Amino acid sequence: MTGHRLLRLTEKVQRIENCGLFVDLIKTSRGTIRVGSMPDVSKYLEHYGFREETVIVPDWEGSMCGDNRTGEEFVLWRSQLKTDMGKKYVGSPDNLKRMYGNLEKIFPFFFDPERIGIVRKSWLDNWFKKEPAAPLYRNNSLEIHCEGGNITVRDQGQNIYSRKESLPPVDVNEAVEEILATVTRDNLRRDDLEVTAVGTGNGFTGTVSSAVVRFGTSVIWIDPCGYPAWNLAEHGIHWDDITHILITHNHEDHIQGFSACLKKAEHTGIPIQLITGRAILNILRKQFSPLCPQFDRLVRFIPLSPANHPLKLGKLQLDCRWNHHFLPYGTLGLKFSGGGKVFGFSGDTKLDEKINRILGRKKLLPQWFARCDLLFHEVDFDSPGSVHTHWKQVEKLQQAVAARILCYHSAVLDNGPLPQVKAGKTYRL
Repeated sequence: MTGHRLLRLTEKVQRIENCGLFVDLIKTSRGTIRVGSMPDVSKYLEHYGFREETVIVPDWEGSMCGDNRTGEEFVLWRSQLKTDMGKKYVGSPDNLKRMYGNLEKIFPFFFDPERIGIVRKSWLDNWFKKEPAAPLYRNNSLEIHCEGGNITVRDQGQNIYSRKESLPPVDVNEAVEEILATVTRDNLRRDDLEVTAVGTGNGFTGTVSSAVVRFGTSVIWIDPCGYPAWNLAEHGIHWDDITHILITHNHEDHIQGFSACLKKAEHTGIPIQLITGRAILNILRKQFSPLCPQFDRLVRFIPLSPANHPLKLGKLQLDCRWNHHFLPYGTLGLKFSGGGKVFGFSGDTKLDEKINRILGRKKLLPQWFARCDLLFHEVDFDSPGSVHTHWKQVEKLQQAVAARILCYHSAVLDNGPLPQVKAGKTYRL
């Protein structure tokens, strides 16, 4: 999660800062207030011991570091699963409507009790309590004023916070350029498949699962994590060397870094070469067009579909399948073939023998990965009934295929029952 830190701005205000992004935490008579969001914010709040009752939603802003909205999906997941407490969201009616609308596209969907079908839950209305400031929100002696791009907080007759006065005098895009200057470019052609694990975790722990695949002159980043310049540089990868972005699905822990990639395309004038399914693209467009109105000029869409022929990028072949996961727009599983070797990437999927027998989908069977030499497979080490693949099912998959299987998307276990992908390691096939 890169180099986050906690700063004290005043007696009432603290700031969690990370790689050019920040959130402010304000102590008031009505509990703790958080201003804004950022990728992995729920992890930082837990790390520093904050539990906010109210969230102020500022105008949506972004840079090559990321944006101040991404992060909220897992705030809600953590609230639901761990604290049983919803939150008040305060802001202009337009800002509340837009944030709610983005979350509505991903957060309410879940499996039915049998983990077979996808259902829409009422969770968002239960956990996202809209409190418009038009332009003033009042809760007893607490007043929050949102107007003209500024946010001010007054409590018990005292002015305790002004967002404009608290903004750091830093050009965050310059900070990205400084990080890029520390990394050596690598334009060498790869004649063998090469996979670097950028992250192996999930929305609750570690750096979210993300990997870079190289073959020939293609450098494909699967599910870019937050703070791209920093997270790639940590593993010796220059952001400018990435030739393609591949998105497996729209859950926040798989698109954390997408807004930063869009802002980089704005900054450089070089469009993203985006590989994904059309339904996934359509939701990305709805999610991020308000932040980047020129979305369709910033993205060169390269369609991926199990119904079509495999995608060819030079001598690299990319096959895909639709997984069994709980978003109606689909979740992609992947196979990369090059240099006589095959790398598999399961994507988020509920692999389960009993469920597969009911679904009757051949591409969900172990045989789909039979030709793989290396397979990264998502795993849940705790609950067989979760929405992700339990490790016992991965163990059975390993018995059915010859591929070397390494697990990801869970907390790292030093002495776990199955071998895991190591963040930062490069695997050459």
